[in-house]
Amino acid sequence: MNEMEIRFAVQKDVEGILLAHRSAVRQTAAKDYPPEVIEEWSAPVTPERVERYIANSLPKETTIVAVIDNKIAGFGAIVESLSELRAVYVAAEFAKSGIGTKLLEELEKIAKERGCLELKMHSSLTACGFYIRHGYNEVEKAYFTLRSGRKMESVKMRKTLG
Repeated sequence: MNEMEIRFAVQKDVEGILLAHRSAVRQTAAKDYPPEVIEEWSAPVTPERVERYIANSLPKETTIVAVIDNKIAGFGAIVESLSELRAVYVAAEFAKSGIGTKLLEELEKIAKERGCLELKMHSSLTACGFYIRHGYNEVEKAYFTLRSGRKMESVKMRKTLG
């Protein structure tokens, strides 16, 4: 694998972020969820979806990207005001290469520098083991509500930042 750069996301990264998300959900998480959940969770990347992300997610979340050969290999996001880890996704072609770990470590560092004492989150069933290996504790089984109102099984997790 070529050299990886981790940096804060900018508007021009959004299409790559959404493509990495779609790839991770459709190819990595698909084994753990029914097709209708996968379909809604990983909607096609359209100009409207890119604009919605730029308008809604980018200004409200601290988002970082992992870039390899000018391609978004993964991304992660936190909302410091809520002490919430929103996302760590790695494009399927880069799975199991350590990118998720590097993104998570960087997000935790940023959260700590910005005054977060802990991070809490809704983990997908697929990612639960990843977070446990990185010191997160399972709080309870839960459901995440998708845009349509459909419920997606998840796990509430939490980690105290040392």
